[in-house]
Amino acid sequence: MGYYLFYLFFAFIICLTYGFSFYLYLLLELAVKQKKEVPDWFYRIGQSMQDRFHRVKLENSTNFAALKQSRFFLRGMLLLSFFTYLFFHSQSHAISSALLNCGKAQFVICLVMKELTQYWDLSFSTKEKRKYYSPSFAVSGCFIISSVLLLLFAVSMEQLRFHISFP
Repeated sequence: MGYYLFYLFFAFIICLTYGFSFYLYLLLELAVKQKKEVPDWFYRIGQSMQDRFHRVKLENSTNFAALKQSRFFLRGMLLLSFFTYLFFHSQSHAISSALLNCGKAQFVICLVMKELTQYWDLSFSTKEKRKYYSPSFAVSGCFIISSVLLLLFAVSMEQLRFHISFP
């Protein structure tokens, strides 16, 4: 019984982190549509989501380019997740196994989309310097943290399934 309560609580935490990530995206979307700035804590989250090795200058501005980077990340993540699910479903023909494998692959999908978003800027031209925005880093960073939690959950569920199958 203790295992099930732990897994329910862990699943609830994962739902909260994904909900917070979508909240950040919707907050950015509404701020750009209403031509307002996002709160300062939003910028601080984005500034803290940089990695150690590729430090870049992040702009604290809420504009359409930041929204476009976040949209590219989110749509690419959803599209790659859908194709990953289709691939695993065609391999096993079991929905539970496909969802488990898709949950484990979610972290890699988020990292790939983070790199694609960061280095393949859609508005990049040779005359302009590439710009990075802290709101888009905040959205993508929170999704990466959520996908790490989902990966841990999927791996622990697989271990629990293994222990139940082979006592």
